[in-house]
Amino acid sequence: MDNIQFCYIIEQYYIDHPNLIKILDVDDATKHNTRTHLCLNIKYNNNNILIPLRKNLGSAKRKFGTIGYPVPSLSKPEAGLDYRYIMIINDSAYLRFDIPRISNKQITIIKDNYTTIEKEVIDYINSYTRVANKGRVNLNARFRESSLINFHNELEITYKGQIKVLPSSKK
Repeated sequence: MDNIQFCYIIEQYYIDHPNLIKILDVDDATKHNTRTHLCLNIKYNNNNILIPLRKNLGSAKRKFGTIGYPVPSLSKPEAGLDYRYIMIINDSAYLRFDIPRISNKQITIIKDNYTTIEKEVIDYINSYTRVANKGRVNLNARFRESSLINFHNELEITYKGQIKVLPSSKK
């Protein structure tokens, strides 16, 4: 797949958006500029979708649904793309496109499974949108810790009620 890109979200994004909740590394700004994201070359409602690669995804398939895609390496056997912490960033000035700091094995896994990852991401976002439009995000284990709560405008979520945000559990 030639359309696979890896990127890093620059620190200025977090400075300019200080009210983000339920995101990775919320308490550790030093990681903001260094976490590898898979920048899917897809548009969802004309939005750019970024999926973080985590060292410890754990099981990608949980009893309540798929939350990511395993991308293990020899040194990080539990690594994977985590759909729960998808970011939507439409201003490319906040992105830095570099050679990813991940193993060739991980790059190969992503390239070989790109179509599946893309389908699962779209399914995750569609499911989140349906649940959010009903105001039931915090009642659904699959979405309770989703960073998509920050991107309701971009996702055109129409729920007019107040969504009570529960405190995040510490990662």
